[in-house]
Amino acid sequence: MIEGRVVKEVGGRFFVKTDDGVMVCSARGKLKEIGELYVGDVVFVDDSDSPVIEKLAPRESMLVRPYVSNIDGIVIVLAVTPQPDFLLADKMIVGCVEQQLDAIVCVNKCDLDGSGDLVAKVKTEYGGVADVIAVSATEGRGVDALKGMIRGRFFCLAGQSAVGKSSLINALCGGERMAVGALGRNARGRHTTRHVEIIELGDGTSIADTCGFSRYEIPLVDPATLAGCYVDFDEYRNVCRFRGCTHTVEECCGVKEAVAEGKLPKERYDRYLQLYEEMSKRWEKRYG
Repeated sequence: MIEGRVVKEVGGRFFVKTDDGVMVCSARGKLKEIGELYVGDVVFVDDSDSPVIEKLAPRESMLVRPYVSNIDGIVIVLAVTPQPDFLLADKMIVGCVEQQLDAIVCVNKCDLDGSGDLVAKVKTEYGGVADVIAVSATEGRGVDALKGMIRGRFFCLAGQSAVGKSSLINALCGGERMAVGALGRNARGRHTTRHVEIIELGDGTSIADTCGFSRYEIPLVDPATLAGCYVDFDEYRNVCRFRGCTHTVEECCGVKEAVAEGKLPKERYDRYLQLYEEMSKRWEKRYG
């Protein structure tokens, strides 16, 4: 058996990097019964005939849409265009907290008009829960700083289509590596990346490029535990009157008081209420 890591999957064929190079493998039927293999999975390959993945090592972390495993953190890419989806960013940060992953919120296209306001908003909303950095992939601004933040680790780049993930990867790689897309007529962006792929940057650093997406679903959990994933609430939850306060309808809630006093961003709190409602509906239907 040869140990390796899945670095790309295309059409049911898995590209597995080993100490001897990259092998193109199929997967044993029993593995498919367990579930999909993800890019980032550590696997064991039987190469006695045609290479076949026989065994999957336990995963340290796992994301669904984007499908990637064993990452150390996520770089959540936002930009002035397309219009930022902050609820999507909230969900990804909740996923990071839940799996004890590092989160970096990267505002790309900081050379465009309006980017300064976006950077200020992102720092206000996420400065207490994630590292925030502003970059311009086309001009190279902030790229070295971002590279330093992920050095020696495995990060996933995630975000909406057309926020500039491919351009950012090209800048991180120091050259043109990925095809670059543009906004479509509806200003939502076209998918340039069509599969997940691991790209090595050297110094033990690697990134997973992912398809742009507009939806991300947090694994189903008891909605009462959702507030625990909002670490910026921690400072104020201790003054809530009720133990286990969900910060939704309860009276004498420290989090709601902090929002009213401007200590917590109201827009982020409103999105928390929206996410709490979504999770509550899913929780009620969990046996349906």
